[in-house]
Amino acid sequence: MRAWERYFDTIDSVVAEVRNTQGDNIMKAAELCAEATLKGGIIYAFGCWHSLLVAAENFYRAASPANFAALAVQSINGTLELSNEGNLESCYGIGNSIVDYHRLDPKKDVLICISNSGNNIVTVDAALRAKEKGIPLITITSVDYGNTMITKHQSGKKLKDIADVVIDNKCLIGDAAVALDGLNVKTGPVSGIVMNYIMSSLLVEMSEIVLEKGAIPEIYYNGHVKAMSEEAKAEFAWLSGVDPQKHNDALVEKYFYRIKSL
Repeated sequence: MRAWERYFDTIDSVVAEVRNTQGDNIMKAAELCAEATLKGGIIYAFGCWHSLLVAAENFYRAASPANFAALAVQSINGTLELSNEGNLESCYGIGNSIVDYHRLDPKKDVLICISNSGNNIVTVDAALRAKEKGIPLITITSVDYGNTMITKHQSGKKLKDIADVVIDNKCLIGDAAVALDGLNVKTGPVSGIVMNYIMSSLLVEMSEIVLEKGAIPEIYYNGHVKAMSEEAKAEFAWLSGVDPQKHNDALVEKYFYRIKSL
C-alpha cells in the first residue's frame, strides 16, 4: 500500500472514531448554535494559525450559514510571519481583546474556540473571557493530546477545562499520520481535515435543528451558480429559478455592520 493510501486510511479511521464517539457533543454544540441563530445571534469561531483556517473555511462561503463568522486577526491568522506566530499566540491579553472588540453578546451569541492542543494562551484567554461574560462556549480540540502537555496558561487550564461543550477531534499524538521507512518523523497532518469535518457537520446539524423549530436558516448559495445556464440549473431542482446573487447580497447587507470582518 502506497503512502497516500495509508494516509487516506488513517484519516478515515480518525473521522470514524469521531463519528462513533462525539455524536452527543456535536448535538449539544449544534443546539447551542441553533439557539443563538433563533435569537438572531452570531456563531463566532476563533483559533490561531491553522486552527483559524477551520473557522475561515466556513465563513462567507457556499453552503454555510450567514450568521457564522471567523474572528480573523491578521497577526495570528496563519498567513503572515509564520515563524513568529508561535510567539504571538503565547501572549496574554490578545484573546481578551478579540472577544471584547467584536462585542460578543452573551444574550444571543455563541463562541467556538478551536485548538488541537487546547493549550495556546491566546485561545485560552479568549475562552476565559467568554466564560467571564457568560457567552456559551464550544471547543474543538484533541483531549488525549492535550492531556500529554504541560499547561502553558497561568490559570492552569486548557480549552477542554473551560468550554460548555467539548468536541474531541481524536487527533493522533503529534498530529501526524504516516510513518515512512527511512524517515524518523511521521508525515501527513491530521487535525485540520478532521476539525473541518466536525465544524461543517456541526453547522449542518444546527440548520436542521433550526428548521425543526420552525425557522429557516440563512445559507449562502455558491456564487458560481449565477454563471450556470437556466437549462443546467433546471437539472437540479433546488437551483432552478434561483437568483444566487440577489440572495447572497441580501445576506451580506443584513450582517455587514454586525460582523466586523465581513
